[in-house]
Amino acid sequence: MPPTPRTAHSAALALGFADDVVVPCVREVHGAVARRVFGAVAGGRAPQLAHDAVAAVAYAGVSGGLRGASRGLRHLADRGVGAPVESSRRTRMLRSAINALVGDQLADRDDPYALSMALRVEGEDVVPEPYAFALAYPGARSEVVVLVHGLGENDDSWDRGVDRHGATYDDVLRDRTDATPVRLRYNTGRHVSDNGADLSNLLTKIVAGWPVPVTRLHLVGHSMGGLVIRSATAYGVSRRAAWTDAVATVVCLGTPHLGAPLERAVHLGSRALGLVPESLPFAGVLGARSAGIVDLRHGYVTREEWHGQDLTARWGDGRLAVAPLPRASYHFVAARADVMVTPGSAAGAPRGADAVVGGASTSRVSGGHLGLLNHPRLAARLAEWVAGRPAALPAGTLAD
Repeated sequence: MPPTPRTAHSAALALGFADDVVVPCVREVHGAVARRVFGAVAGGRAPQLAHDAVAAVAYAGVSGGLRGASRGLRHLADRGVGAPVESSRRTRMLRSAINALVGDQLADRDDPYALSMALRVEGEDVVPEPYAFALAYPGARSEVVVLVHGLGENDDSWDRGVDRHGATYDDVLRDRTDATPVRLRYNTGRHVSDNGADLSNLLTKIVAGWPVPVTRLHLVGHSMGGLVIRSATAYGVSRRAAWTDAVATVVCLGTPHLGAPLERAVHLGSRALGLVPESLPFAGVLGARSAGIVDLRHGYVTREEWHGQDLTARWGDGRLAVAPLPRASYHFVAARADVMVTPGSAAGAPRGADAVVGGASTSRVSGGHLGLLNHPRLAARLAEWVAGRPAALPAGTLAD
């Protein structure tokens, strides 16, 4: 049966991921178990050598079959059999999730499924040129709010809970402020600092090519998105980018400024699995997680923090101070039931040390980590921050 209208590209992507990650893990577990079994059985090396030869041929066949099937499906999809992976929200999310896991590898080999940073409107990239901005954002206003998603998410993620809440942050911002909200998508498997450099360049193009002169910029990031924003400001300041003078508001929602405990737990788990031969391959899978995921362990936002370091083996902080934008109002928000990012990390306030951004307001809202993507009470507060009412809030203010 030929691929159905929504399967060709997404199936090719999934098969490629299976060949890169799943098959090597299964093969190595099999090998570890076999070595232990044959080591306990008399009869010399001949039985084990025969077994290993047969297993090698079998796994090579499986891997070759997956690669061939993936190439075949890509070829069919390129010829119009089956819709592209971008054709539905579900397949777009699959692509974003796989980019979160191995997006750095996809980018390094110029794989067509590696995501590029772009503004997005109705599931389509917006070319960062004046004519495209004018077509994509009719009635563009002089203030712009850039929404930057988190790890494994995409521009559709901001619609979470819209059926229940009846509106998104975009809707509230359009109704209650003089700003035009825009959504970004990027490859979350790459280093935060690489995405930060790309965001700085994109903001330069937005300010230069927006249909009307940009008077104020507002940057809103969820989870990793907040780190990418802080990285972009570091690059922008160092390169004296014009857009940095226009930034009025920076909002970070559940951002692991001090690192994410879940990623640290994965790091510890990979080291524990490495102690037993049969589980060592699983340690390799965890240890091979993308550069973007590893960055979350420490909250790194600059290249200097990770370059030349073995971050899968390193434990500690090592963060470098990044100066905030002097004209911007910073607001850090934590979710009360967030199991991904601790309140202290979201507030950027380490014990016994200077805060990540001095003077930033800190707030907590009900719900969990993903709830920060569309929280009704937070939406109202976000509109107030963008509108400059108030310009800054005292630490500890609650949004709920």
